[in-house]
Amino acid sequence: MLDGASLRVEAGTVAVIEGASGSGKSTFLRVMATLLQPDGGDVLLHDVPSSAISPQEFRRRVAFVSQRPPMLPGDVEANVATGPRLRGEELRRTRLVELLREVCLDPELIERPADELSGGEQQRVAIARALANDPEFLLLDEPTSALDPATASHVVGTILALARRGLGVVVVTHDRSQAASLTATPWECVGGKIGSAR
Repeated sequence: MLDGASLRVEAGTVAVIEGASGSGKSTFLRVMATLLQPDGGDVLLHDVPSSAISPQEFRRRVAFVSQRPPMLPGDVEANVATGPRLRGEELRRTRLVELLREVCLDPELIERPADELSGGEQQRVAIARALANDPEFLLLDEPTSALDPATASHVVGTILALARRGLGVVVVTHDRSQAASLTATPWECVGGKIGSAR
């Protein structure tokens, strides 16, 4: 349950929301993604209410990746290319390879059935799938929870690089050290309230 939670995320920045399980941080992220509707208040995209933007357009511009993202039928290529395909566009093979490398996945996985991947691999395929839409904002729920330390460190580096390119990123985590590595000013969710963690 959220209680007056509010957060403004600028392009080119990483906002990290840390907190214990059940604190409301994942619920807040889903509200930001418009997957849950708040009883009051608005989700704004560049000061425009989300209700004034079509759901398809909003989800292209604001990508959400859950902690346990579902894989769509088919191989890795079919999953990553989903967004462009729905818009009648083709994801070039070179771009697909670039996206996989960006999230620390071997391009040799391209033809692997997505449902045969490990949990960590599926999580990274989902991030690549989101990035294939060229979003303006990326919302990540515990993006490194299923990863080994080395791969988690690489994903943290990827998130920082995306912000440097102008993407606004929101990361939810229970890992305080990870929060510190991603931003100098993390936010904390306690009892559905969002406030500075420092």
